[in-house]
Amino acid sequence: MTKVLTFANVKGGSGKSTLCVNVAATLVKLGNSVAVVDADPQKSTFDWISTTTDHLLSKVICCDISSANEVKELGVDYVLIDTQGSLNKEMYQFLTFSSIVLVPCRVSRDDIIGQGWIQIFLKKFQNGEHDIPILAVLTGVNKRSTIFFHVLQQLKNDGTSVAKSVISQRVCFAETNVNKRSVVGYNKFAESEVYNLTREILAFLNDGDKIGKKV
Repeated sequence: MTKVLTFANVKGGSGKSTLCVNVAATLVKLGNSVAVVDADPQKSTFDWISTTTDHLLSKVICCDISSANEVKELGVDYVLIDTQGSLNKEMYQFLTFSSIVLVPCRVSRDDIIGQGWIQIFLKKFQNGEHDIPILAVLTGVNKRSTIFFHVLQQLKNDGTSVAKSVISQRVCFAETNVNKRSVVGYNKFAESEVYNLTREILAFLNDGDKIGKKV
């Protein structure tokens, strides 16, 4: 059964596209079939994957889908949706169609507020039919900084589920964006962080049987 992972934050520059692309590559490495839907008008993710020479990303189906109802017709193990940074009808459709909503969040007040709006927006429109889990993912992190611990505690105090795996601030993420590839096989430290996060996401989805698969 296809699982849908939606990356969302109304704050731009939170790391949605970077996280989406690298989790997609990691899922492929784990032996899964993956499609990415670029729902952002900027189409940076589509450009990143469609012009890649990365052997993992080249196996990812990248498409532009106008309706959330078309997503599961792709017939893959996982569909990853990179949304735009605004609350609109399309965002609502993709959020409510998700197996899990991942909210990349840099250690800043604006990012915390941005992820908060995603929580409010989803809760408002779920109508109690079913709970869609939301998992905040801290990105661009300096693990030694005071602000990191402050933001982490603030999110937890707000009752937000926060991934144990964080994505550090690394130049390699910008480099791989420019070079149209993933961090897998490029930087072992970044690869390890994304791999640990992907394992955590799969465990969150109870897809533990897929964690150990590798190609």
